[in-house]
Amino acid sequence: MTKYDSDPDHDQANDNGAGAVAPAPAGGALTSLTALGTVLNTVDIASVAGRSGLPMMSFKARDNNGTWAFGQKKTIVEDDSTWAVNPQTFQRGFICFDGNNKVIGEQLLPVSKKMPDASELPDKGFEWQQQWAVNMKCLSGADAGIEVAFKTTTVGGIQAVAGLIGAVRDRLNSGQHDGKIVPIVHLEKDSYPHEKHGKTWYPVMTITDWMSLDGPATAPTSPPPPPTPPTSPTSAAEQPRRRRVA
Repeated sequence: MTKYDSDPDHDQANDNGAGAVAPAPAGGALTSLTALGTVLNTVDIASVAGRSGLPMMSFKARDNNGTWAFGQKKTIVEDDSTWAVNPQTFQRGFICFDGNNKVIGEQLLPVSKKMPDASELPDKGFEWQQQWAVNMKCLSGADAGIEVAFKTTTVGGIQAVAGLIGAVRDRLNSGQHDGKIVPIVHLEKDSYPHEKHGKTWYPVMTITDWMSLDGPATAPTSPPPPPTPPTSPTSAAEQPRRRRVA
């Protein structure tokens, strides 16, 4: 006598055909693919395409001094730190904020692709702003190794990113780069007088050197320093400086 499995959740090896993802509809495979394409065409994937998952680097133009900071804690960038700009991550597009300055739409694409058409952006009820972006990695100081995404909608910020694109382009066109096409920059600032807001700061990325996409050259190994004798407990003046946050 044949025994049947009474467990309704038991997997059946031959259910609906071996390896089938879903049963074919009555209209046939072509009808199914057409319907799937219609559905997928309605999904706004461009609004999430530009999200990198990295901590955000920002520049505050209207605080007291103009400040570079990154991450949710708004950690202030060290003045003498160096950052490598990844030329493979230059992007441009548009972003939309609601009345509470919350992102409600973003269409950001690599510069290798055509700039999104502003007239074809979905109506979110708020204005779309032009946005440029690039990823960076800290090479020195307390933040060495941290990778961030710098996205900007300001005129000064866009000019800074565009300036880096121009510098990389010119270096590639010259042929005199020996594979070193990654700008190493200091994150600096400058200012101008604004009619309404007074002194207004804007970001500056000063190129100090170049390196290859493989990373900085390995420094020669030096002998270890001689051991130091024990010292008295560290005084308050010798305590390490605490990182400021914006």
